[in-house]
Amino acid sequence: MKIRILGCGPSNGLPSLSRGYGLCDPKEPKNNRTRSSALIQTNDHRHILIDTGPEVRLQLIGAGNPKIDAVLYTHHHYDHMGGADDLRSFTADRQQPLPIYLSAIDKNNFLKSWGYLLNQGQMQLNVIEPFRPFFIGNTEILPVRQYHGTQISMGFRFQNFAYSTDVKTMDLEGFEALKGIDAWVLGVVSSRANFKHVHLSEALQWIDRVQAKRTWLTHMGQRLDYQTLCQELPAHIRPAYDGLEIEVA
Repeated sequence: MKIRILGCGPSNGLPSLSRGYGLCDPKEPKNNRTRSSALIQTNDHRHILIDTGPEVRLQLIGAGNPKIDAVLYTHHHYDHMGGADDLRSFTADRQQPLPIYLSAIDKNNFLKSWGYLLNQGQMQLNVIEPFRPFFIGNTEILPVRQYHGTQISMGFRFQNFAYSTDVKTMDLEGFEALKGIDAWVLGVVSSRANFKHVHLSEALQWIDRVQAKRTWLTHMGQRLDYQTLCQELPAHIRPAYDGLEIEVA
């Protein structure tokens, strides 16, 4: 399995229009972060896209414009769903509708803004539930319930890899579902406490708790400079960057 981090930035990107780079070095290219998204290439050569932020078209062009076989949504916020219209690019030559997997709440929000995409029968919305696994091809995917402020978002475990962004807390069941993973991409927006997102010191405790062998941080804001994190974090925890590729057995 191969994972490409398409974007690892916060909701307003980095640099942001209001705060620029903040505490991040503008001379470090890896501090240029588009909105968080990932591309999974499974062992049976399917491409699964996680989230469609507003830069998804450019992100996928940078990844070589792969064919997309399915889409997963963590939640309906604009920085994770705002580029949904670009999914039309992957429907024209398909023999079957493009499958999209999301929670019941996120389905309703998708329909409010992008319901027209379903008019031609080229996409199919599939409701998923926490801790009820489903398959895309030969790959089993376990949705993991997360609490994102007052809302619920979804993380995903693919065999020995997990993707968990826009999360502040999880139930015991969530932590148990992630135990023993080889690789984890975890959203950490800041070094300071945040109402909607786990912050850096909490994240380090979580990594120890689930005993993840390797972890990459995503959804990073203007307080989390790439080189500073590389110097301060343990070797098995690294900041992600746009275009990062991870391999998992």
